[in-house]
This record gives sequence, C-alpha cells and structure tokens, in this order.
Amino acid sequence: MASSNSIIQSSRQRLIQILMQNSMLDLEDYRNEQLMLRSMHEGVDGLLLPMLESNKTPDIHVEVRDAYRLRLRERQAGYLRTRHVCSQVLAALNEENIPVICMRGLAVSERLYGDSAYLRPQSDIDLLFHTAQMMDAKQVLWDIGFRPDHAYRNIFVRGDISLDLHDEPLGIGRIQAWEHLTPLRAPDFFADAEHGNLADEEALLISTKIELPYLCFHAMKHSFERLIWLYDIALLAKKIDADDAWDEVLLGIQKYALKRPCFYALSYVQKHLQAPVPDEILDAVRPNMGFVERRLFKRFMQHEIIPFLAERLFARMMPSFTHWLEFWRETIYPRYEVRQQMANGGCVKCSFIRTRLKQVFKASLGFMREGWLLLRG
Repeated sequence: MASSNSIIQSSRQRLIQILMQNSMLDLEDYRNEQLMLRSMHEGVDGLLLPMLESNKTPDIHVEVRDAYRLRLRERQAGYLRTRHVCSQVLAALNEENIPVICMRGLAVSERLYGDSAYLRPQSDIDLLFHTAQMMDAKQVLWDIGFRPDHAYRNIFVRGDISLDLHDEPLGIGRIQAWEHLTPLRAPDFFADAEHGNLADEEALLISTKIELPYLCFHAMKHSFERLIWLYDIALLAKKIDADDAWDEVLLGIQKYALKRPCFYALSYVQKHLQAPVPDEILDAVRPNMGFVERRLFKRFMQHEIIPFLAERLFARMMPSFTHWLEFWRETIYPRYEVRQQMANGGCVKCSFIRTRLKQVFKASLGFMREGWLLLRG
C-alpha cells in the first residue's frame, strides 16, 4: 500500500501537470476521490473547473459536469460577495482617511488572475493598518456592521465575511522570536505602497519588491502546504519578468533578509510551474545549506509536504544560538494568549498539552524516519 506521503506527492504532481496543461483532465481524475480532495486542500480546485468545461470527452457523465458547473457558480457568487464587502470596507476607511493595505487573498487574485480572479479561493480579507490607527479602523468597521469575534479580538465578522486586522504583517505577535527572521515591518509596506484600485475603490497596493519576498515568507511559514500559494508566486514571477523588474525585486529580497524563503519558492515555481525566474536570481538568493537541509530541499522539490518544515527552516535563519534557543522555546511553549487560541474555547492547559503531545509524537516519528533514511544513504 502506498504511503500517505507518496499519495500526496503523486496527487500534487498530477495537479501540476493539469494546471500547466501538460495533460488534460480525464474521467479517471474525476473519479479519483483522493485527487479531488487534494485539489481542494491545495486551493487549486477552482482552477480546474474551466478545464472541465473545455473537456468535450463524451464519457464524462452529464451529472459530473453539472455538479462542477454548480461549484463554479458558487465560486463566482462567493467571490462577488467578498469583493462587494471589500469595496464597502475600503470606501468607509478612505472616507475617514485611514490608510489600509489589503494583503494576499482578494488583492492577489485581482492583481494576478485578471478575469479569472474568482477561481482563486477567498477565505477572509487580511487588512494591514498603522498601529496608531487600529482603534479608529475598528470603529469604522463597527459603524458598517462588523463585530469582533469572541475568541480573536482582531477578527471582525459580518455574516459569513471575516476581516483579519493586522498592524504587523508577519505574525510576530504569536511568536516574538520571528522578529529576528527579517527586518520587514508594516511601515515598509506603507512606505513603498503603490496607489491603485481594488474592488473598484482607491487602494494602496503592495509594491512588487516587497510582495514577492512577503508571499514567499508566508508560503514558507505554512511549510508550502498549499499549491495555490506557489501558483500565486509563479504568476507574480511572470509579471516581474514582463516588467523587467527582477533587479528591483532582488534588492527587496536582500534588504529584508528573505533569501531562504525566496530560494525555496522560486526554485519550485521555476522547475514545476513554468515561472520565468532567471538562474542568476536563484544564484544570488541561494542560502548556505548543510547536508540535512540539502536533503530537505530535495524532498521539497519532489513535491513532498514535509512536517514542521517552516520551523526547521526558520530555526536556520536565526542570527545566533541564543536566538535559536528563544525561537524553539516559544515555538514549543508559546505565551498564554496563543495557547488560549489553540484551545479554541476549551480548557487551555488540557487542550494545549494534548495538542503538543500529539505534535511531539508525530515529529518524533518523522525525525526517526528521516534519520533511518539518512543512514541508508
């Protein structure tokens, strides 16, 4: 029986073949429940829907085609609803002269996907503010019907739309040691922001030299577990190449010390997603790797979802052994507010310990397996 890792690897490889149009979706793909579930987990299921429409293979049952057409309409409706709410939010904030940057999600889909923006999954809307204006922003959102979530004070909800409010873009509020990974902070986003349009409203857009390293950092933070994040980076790489902006982007990568996330992400999208990343850029951002990390990188390039990859790579980015110890202490035993969120309303002590024991057990098995493979050569 194939291992879960090999199933995930083969599923991701098949999805990439389809997305790159190296192979057409066929009836076996539709019947492959594992592949279809994986496409949803990877966030690329929406990108497959138009391919169903263009596939005229007669043995695809009409009920299958109708079911996917329904999903396509639902995706369109969800996107339009999210876009409408985002437009309302931006208009209200603009009226009060509160600068805001929409990160990832809708901003990425409209900027990179064009007329196909609705095919990219949308969950919540991430908004970045200056710290000094966060309370004013919350008041504006309250006035247009949003209310804070009972568990997360910076998530505001109205109906089925959630706004995730940030005054810091990296997640340092959860793991303080992350501040040593990069000097990139919210003021950098605003200082280099470009004036543009989002959801038919005036908006500040992240500059390309910050957007690419930021998207690579975000994808690494989640261990590259969703293909859609890498697909976003591939599309952005194509835009950078068309604008002849690689030199400017390289300056941003170097300035914000994000070579490792960018090397991993750009290497992957160049090899597998037809992204026009120059070899000189990869050479310029290539980090120093020891034997173990070279093995990790090889596995990543072979489509493997590696458990705890983010933590292991972030540990390598710490500037000193003291910072390294601080990082692992916070990662294993975070501060109370984070443990409370992990408990999700339950017993903080019990839920956290139970979750951590499961993770430690899973990590131990994984590291033992890796050690065995290393010994076997």
